[in-house]
Amino acid sequence: MNRVYTLPFTVGLFLMVNAPKFSLAQCGFCGGGIPATKVVQEIPVGPTSASSTNVTFSKFYDVTGKTFLSCYSFDDTLSATSGFDVVNTDPDSTIYNFTTTINYTIKGPGLSSGLNFSETNSKTYGPDTLTPKNQPGSTITLGPDVYFNQKASHVPDVFSTTAYSGIGNLDINITFGGGAVATGGVNYGYTISTTYSGVFKLTYYICPSVALANSIEDFTAIRTGDIFNIQWLTANEQNNTNYEIQVSTDGKTFSNGGEIQSDAASAGTTAKYEYKYNADPVNVGKIYFRIKRTDPSGKVTYSAILTISDGMSADGSPGFRTYPNPATNSLMFQFDENQTGRYMIELVSASGQIVQRKATTLTGASQIRLYLNPQPVKGLYFLRTTDLSRNRQFVNKVFIE
Repeated sequence: MNRVYTLPFTVGLFLMVNAPKFSLAQCGFCGGGIPATKVVQEIPVGPTSASSTNVTFSKFYDVTGKTFLSCYSFDDTLSATSGFDVVNTDPDSTIYNFTTTINYTIKGPGLSSGLNFSETNSKTYGPDTLTPKNQPGSTITLGPDVYFNQKASHVPDVFSTTAYSGIGNLDINITFGGGAVATGGVNYGYTISTTYSGVFKLTYYICPSVALANSIEDFTAIRTGDIFNIQWLTANEQNNTNYEIQVSTDGKTFSNGGEIQSDAASAGTTAKYEYKYNADPVNVGKIYFRIKRTDPSGKVTYSAILTISDGMSADGSPGFRTYPNPATNSLMFQFDENQTGRYMIELVSASGQIVQRKATTLTGASQIRLYLNPQPVKGLYFLRTTDLSRNRQFVNKVFIE
C-alpha cells in the first residue's frame, strides 16, 4: 500500500513522495518481488578535523535508457573524538561544572524525504576549580574523549531519485559542531577540537525501464473483506495455457493460490480471466499477487507484481496503485476496494506543472482512467489523485513512453 497524504499538499512536497509501486519487471527490492540490481559506492572519510566535508558520489546514468534508478539507500559509520579548551575570564576563582556537546549533520539532495538528519552526544565534567583570569590554572582541557564510536546511520529506500539520476556527480555533506555550557559561573570561554573518520555508502537499486514482455494485461485485484477478486486480460490467447495465481506475504517467496486453464473458445482473441482468492485472516499487512503463465510448450513467464493492503492503513486510508507503468495511451488509478466520493486526478510533470486533469465521481467503484490525450512528452511524471470528499491525496510516480 502506498503512503497517503492529507491536504493541504503542495507540489513541492508531493514531488518527494515515498514508496511508489511500479508495475514493471520483477524489480523489487524497493517495491516487492525479486531484488533489483544493486550498485554500491563506498567512500572513506578522514581522519580529518575539518568542520565540514563533502563526499562526492557518481549519479546514476544509463545512456541506453533501458534501466532507471528505482530508489536508493544511504549508510554511514562515523567515529569522533573531541576536546574542549576552557578558560576562566572571571577576576575571581570559580568552580565550574561543564556539559559539552558534539553534533554532526549529514545533508544531501532529497530534502525531507532524502538525506537530512543529525546526531548529538553530550558529556559532563567537573567540578573543576579555575583560578582568576590570566593566572596559572585559569585554563583546563576537557578530554579529548570519544563522542561517537562507529556510530551508524541509515536512510532506507528513498524514491526521490531525481537529484541522483543524470550525468555528473552529487555531494553529501557532513558538518561537525558543538558547544559547552557551565554551572557555577558565566565568565568563561572555550574552543573545540574534533577529529572524525568513517565510511559513507550510497546504494542504488536499478530496475528495467520497460514492462514485462508477456501477454498479461490489466492485472488487478479488488478486496472485499477477506476476498480478493483478481482479474486480468490476455492478448492472442493460446489453447492449453495454464495460469497460476501466486501469493506472497513478503514479495519474495510465492506460493500457489489457485489455477485457471485457458478457454479453447478464446484462442486467438483477447480473453478475460477472473479468480476469487480467499485470504488467510491470520495474515496481516501487505499481500503480493502475480500470475505465472505456462504456455503449451512449457515456457513460463510472469506478470507484474501487485502489492495490495490486507486491510486499511493506520489512518483508515485505502491502498492504491497505478498501471500500466510505463504508460502510453492511458493511466489507470485503482483503489484496493470500492469507493464512493468525488475525485480529481492530475498528471504532474517532474517540474510541478499540471499536464492533464480530470474530475470524476465514484459510486461503489475502484478505478479512474486518465486518457493521455494529447500525448505528453516521454519521461517521469507523478499521478496525483485527490479525494475531495475526505480531504486526502494519493500520489504515484509514473513513466510515460
